Amino acid sequence: MVSPPAFLSSVITGDVASPVAGEAVPPIEGKPVIRVAITGDTGTGSGAEQATAERMDIEGESRPYDALLLLGDLVYEEGDAALVDRVVTQPFAPLVEGGAQLLPVLGNHDYRSGEQEAILDALGRDNPWYVERVGSVRVVVLDSNRLRDAAQTRWLRATLVEPQPPGSWTIVGMHHPAYSAGHHGSDMEVRRTWGPLFAAAQVPLVLAGHDHDYERTTPQDGVTYVVSGAGAKTRTVGHEDFTAVSSSTLHFLDLLVYDDRIEGRAIDQSGQLVDSFRISR
Repeated sequence: MVSPPAFLSSVITGDVASPVAGEAVPPIEGKPVIRVAITGDTGTGSGAEQATAERMDIEGESRPYDALLLLGDLVYEEGDAALVDRVVTQPFAPLVEGGAQLLPVLGNHDYRSGEQEAILDALGRDNPWYVERVGSVRVVVLDSNRLRDAAQTRWLRATLVEPQPPGSWTIVGMHHPAYSAGHHGSDMEVRRTWGPLFAAAQVPLVLAGHDHDYERTTPQDGVTYVVSGAGAKTRTVGHEDFTAVSSSTLHFLDLLVYDDRIEGRAIDQSGQLVDSFRISR
């Protein structure tokens, strides 16, 4: 038996300066069905990238991650496929070897050399947009570099309306954010082209990188948008009318998925909270 997605409501905590920022990460409540580690713009091979990966590994000791979602710019600066092992595979090897399924997203830097297909191939993927089911979570990965590829949008539209098993969640990952108060700002073409599809399908959470910061929006047409693009470097970030929380902090996003809710915890490299939120249904 399958059923359409239930109506989702986002329960938002925090403002531009999150009230939990600087607090220690609390113990996990209950038993999450699925746990996903998320970060973006990591492909530097730097100490900062390694520190993010190490923090993921530390946080995953109590309950290992089921998936690792990397939100693009996998290989700086020119998308050299020969660097994949050094800047992607090696830093995150402990998580993947511990059972986390690697879900890569292509960013604009990955296209610069024209070797984006070789990068994906090295990471076990043969298409830049795909669906991966991780337990109860359907992860829809998009290639926002090819936003104008009509075939991708047709595929997305068809994918989002496919009936799902009861209790399923759908989250979306891409590189360019539809909503951002950061250096690059909102990608209005992403917002116009795909935003209505996310809203119509009641997608609870859409994730992006590109801006090197952490941001969470208030719900936009029922959808919470998060930027997590500070896995290896940061830029300053501002505030727009859609901003719930924004912070220029090296971090990753720890996503805990339960039957009735999703809990997100942005965690900095010292193990302190940057933000936390809950999306309930």
